[in-house]
Amino acid sequence: MLELIDIGQTYGKKPVLQGVSRQFGQGVTVITGPSGAGKSTLLRLCATVEKPSSGQRLWQGDPVKSRVKRFRAALGYAPQRIDFPDDLSGLDFMLHVAALKGLPLGAAKAQANTLLDRLGLARDASGRIATYSGGMRRRLGLAQAFLGDPQILILDEPTAELDTVTGGHVNDLIFETAVRAVVLMTTHLQDSLAGRTFDIFDIQPIAA
Repeated sequence: MLELIDIGQTYGKKPVLQGVSRQFGQGVTVITGPSGAGKSTLLRLCATVEKPSSGQRLWQGDPVKSRVKRFRAALGYAPQRIDFPDDLSGLDFMLHVAALKGLPLGAAKAQANTLLDRLGLARDASGRIATYSGGMRRRLGLAQAFLGDPQILILDEPTAELDTVTGGHVNDLIFETAVRAVVLMTTHLQDSLAGRTFDIFDIQPIAA
């Protein structure tokens, strides 16, 4: 269970989020709201990429700030853009992320190869990331988020820029993971989730 209590975020003098409170349990929750409402900011706060200006984040009843290392070990996070080390191959990058999560090498290789295969990157796994197209980088960024059987999965527009078939594979992975994990995501492609069960958390811009 991830809980937000009266979360606020301010950049300089500009408040972006204010008084956000919500409990997230197992399953998929889609964060919705108009452009500028702070959806990506909320995901970054939940992923501990940023610290909130106010309020608390609780994971399994304890403050996230008191157990950040354990929280991140249980986290899978895919923002819309990742700065990849271009000199590594796709597989090497996956193994690097797996090592950061503490996965044994054998399990890391097995998971990495399975995920790369499911997202259509198996034939390019040994190629340098510098040679990857934008779509391939997008898929690699998603694949790394599923390593280590995450207990909390945070995805910002996971199927953006992907073709319908690949987007379907990504959604399959998301909902498979959601059986045993808290999943928070944004998407402008809710129609692609038709027939699947998910909650919605709608946030609105702060009134001027």
